[in-house]
Amino acid sequence: MRAAALNARRLLLATTALCAGLAALPAAAQETPAAAPAEALELPEMDVRATAWRSWQPIRGYVAPVTTTGSKTDTPLIEAPQSLGIVTRQQMDDQGAQSVSQALRYTAGVLPEVRPSARYDSVFVRGFGGQGTGAAFVNMQDGLRQGRGAQFGVPNTDPWLLERIEVLRGPASVLYGQTGAGGLVNLVSRRPTDQRINEVRLEAGSNQLMQAAFDFGGRATEDGRWTYRLTGIARNANTQVDHVHEQRIAIAPALTWRPTDNTTITFLASYQNDPYGGFYNFVPATGTVLSNPNGRIRSNFFGGDPNYDRFRREQASIGYQLEHRIDPVWTVRQNFRYSHIDAEVNVLSIQSINNNRTGVRSASYVSDHSNSFSLDNQAQAQFTTGAVRHTVLMGVDWFRNSARVRAATITANVPTIDLFRPVYFQNVPVIFAGNTGLTNQESDQVGLYAQDQIAYGRWRFNIGLRYDMAQTGTTRHNAAGGPLPQTSQYDDRLTWRAGALYLFDNGFAPYVSYSTSFLANSGTQAPQRGAGTFAPTTGEQIEVGIKYQPPGMNSFIQLAGYQITQQNVLTRDPLYTTYSVATGEIRSRGIELEGRASLTNNLDLIGTYSYIDAEVTQSNTPGVRGNRVPQVPNHIASGWANYRFTEGPLRGLQLGGGLRYIGETFGNDTNTFKVPAVTLVDAAIRYDFGARFERLTGLEATINASNLGDKEYISSCSSITACYFGNRRTILAGLRARW
Repeated sequence: MRAAALNARRLLLATTALCAGLAALPAAAQETPAAAPAEALELPEMDVRATAWRSWQPIRGYVAPVTTTGSKTDTPLIEAPQSLGIVTRQQMDDQGAQSVSQALRYTAGVLPEVRPSARYDSVFVRGFGGQGTGAAFVNMQDGLRQGRGAQFGVPNTDPWLLERIEVLRGPASVLYGQTGAGGLVNLVSRRPTDQRINEVRLEAGSNQLMQAAFDFGGRATEDGRWTYRLTGIARNANTQVDHVHEQRIAIAPALTWRPTDNTTITFLASYQNDPYGGFYNFVPATGTVLSNPNGRIRSNFFGGDPNYDRFRREQASIGYQLEHRIDPVWTVRQNFRYSHIDAEVNVLSIQSINNNRTGVRSASYVSDHSNSFSLDNQAQAQFTTGAVRHTVLMGVDWFRNSARVRAATITANVPTIDLFRPVYFQNVPVIFAGNTGLTNQESDQVGLYAQDQIAYGRWRFNIGLRYDMAQTGTTRHNAAGGPLPQTSQYDDRLTWRAGALYLFDNGFAPYVSYSTSFLANSGTQAPQRGAGTFAPTTGEQIEVGIKYQPPGMNSFIQLAGYQITQQNVLTRDPLYTTYSVATGEIRSRGIELEGRASLTNNLDLIGTYSYIDAEVTQSNTPGVRGNRVPQVPNHIASGWANYRFTEGPLRGLQLGGGLRYIGETFGNDTNTFKVPAVTLVDAAIRYDFGARFERLTGLEATINASNLGDKEYISSCSSITACYFGNRRTILAGLRARW
């Protein structure tokens, strides 16, 4: 424990020094005209003719100056009175991210790989996440909610299809409706651009991974009224877990039409097929983080059976983003997406351990399908009242999701497994998921919201208000196939936020904000209590912080302190203990530091530190109240540096390296055992042949290494029988051609 705390302090000091170094670097270090000394901060001016998604266009480097996720309008990051983290396309490329979770490794406040897998992106933000079907899966894309099934039909987007990833920390219901208290992750798709894009990648790596990817785009017509983008990837690999395979094909076409200078419509579509979903393996605590007289379970252990386990997912979506500028004051927008997902799952799960050696398993079958519609209508007005500038946004959004799941679980006659000498290809009973396992679920949400971004001198204010109406109907079936009485749940909630920020001449911007959220609780109370539905989970946050954008430099630093209280959390019913009541509470408070810089054409830097104190403050479960939330570390820190040689004999060479520290966590609600802390090393090497040989312009060789020291470690545990191995060392090498 002392070593873990010492490592945390060392990384905190290193991160603080890195961020301080970003601030202290002189502007003269820049080689661009922007490096000229500046006596005062030049405030960004918003172009009223620009779309609300100008910030989502490609940028160079690691520093994104403008964001849309935090306000649904293009807003300079320095002016937003809230904490946001942005992962750019270049960062994803430099670090070789193979999943959204991996791309979030160097983002403050985010614990992205509590259960490392290519199957799902389940993340914790500011201490809030979860496990199972109720986990905080990444489910926002292009500002709209993604639909999902009732159980395992959860969408997963390949990061190659993305332009950037934006993390809005803290409650965000005022703009997006039902969200968790910790925040949300918004995936931003690649979009058409006027600039011609041609790129092809061929890559191979650990676990016999082979993949090919392409990205094409540019003008479809000479006048630029039509532009296009076509992005795709194909991957085939084994995994670090025995008998588990991964396979993916994904493609995303996009088309933009500008019939007039004031009207733009972008069509976005995607298709992704995962015939083999990779590992989602879990192992018991005994033999991993706890001692076992029989030895240690290895990271390649497979708790299922090749004859039975499988995961297949197919997902598709199509939609558009329309904007029309009526006049210098008014702009209207409409965003729409339809999405569909199918998932078929067979899984053997370890439920208990006998004699520290034998795993007792259950067998489950799930067929999960869903269709969803997301619609967001917006009207934006930009005007002044005296010395005050306003950007007013009013909107109505709608989300509908229809899910149909057929599921069954059995324990009788399911073969056990030896944790240390597993025998596979056993006979697993055939599961018949009859009509009693069939469930239909329909969900609707309508929200009305209004927001005013106010600028008065160097003051910036953000005030928002929203009213949501959400309804869910669940229908189960009897053995004859007839529907049982529908269970309905209706929730409505008023949420709001307010923030204030001041822009100093020297680049500092202190701020304070308050925000709220709500999220419906599924299920029903005990019949003795009327079998009614639960009140929704609510959240509130107070946040104070300071941002710093050094004048004349492409760098950005933010420091934030926050406290979030989540109420109406489901906890055990004290009288009818097989049911729940919505009386639990979780409080999370902490400090986040994040610095990013892209200096000249040579050096890119990232430094982050997060202190998270997440505590269960109310619970009816004995021994839980006052405990730390499992899987959430007190300390997370990371640092990354990437350097390009642009002159001399090494020109064309690019070196990158990073450190990630994840502090110790508790493995269950009762805090009876811990998961040790871990420090991981990442590295990258690239060589641009065009820097030395003109005929090879655009050709680049790449090597990325994750967990370079090949540490075998447990990333987290959610119970005594559910621990998750982290990814071992992975190497990815490839050739990239751009023209």
